[in-house]
Amino acid sequence: MPPVDWNDRWREKAEHPLRPDPWLTRVLPLLPPGRLLDVACGRGRNALFLAEQGHAVHAIDYSAEGIGLLLAEAANRQLEITAEHVDLEHTPALPAATFDAVIVFFYLQRTLFPALKQSVRPGGVIVVRTFSQAGSFSGSPRRTEFVLAPGELLSIFSGWEILLHEEGLEPSSKGGSLAGIVARRPATASCA
Repeated sequence: MPPVDWNDRWREKAEHPLRPDPWLTRVLPLLPPGRLLDVACGRGRNALFLAEQGHAVHAIDYSAEGIGLLLAEAANRQLEITAEHVDLEHTPALPAATFDAVIVFFYLQRTLFPALKQSVRPGGVIVVRTFSQAGSFSGSPRRTEFVLAPGELLSIFSGWEILLHEEGLEPSSKGGSLAGIVARRPATASCA
């Protein structure tokens, strides 16, 4: 299977409606107000929604096309969003203890978790939602390296306060199931 050309993908979807992920709208009350980082934002469906809710959103994505579409839509909606093109696979650095909330939807790069966790300020939260092997739903996304093992999110966020964790309860449109977690970083900065 050839690698995805994210610029082409977002160009093709440029006219599709931008609706926030339903799970994000459900967990919105668990997010503290303030600075928010949207990792692998794509065209910005979640970033736009969160900016409309009053968050100061910074969005990053590998696709320059996705970032351009997000900024154009933010301007159209008169929203202030900062966004940048970032290659997290080659430069997995994020500013430490900067964000009140970090969200990551349908992007799994295991080597990035330490940087993601460090980017959340003490007392802030992280929201992760992606594909999972948990549950009894048939099929699975084709790239199994981008699919969580059962209990993997709980292990990654060991030592953090788990505000919500679900896995294997909902089918994925790509086969298999979904997993999600909302976790709060301890108030002391020592927990990574």
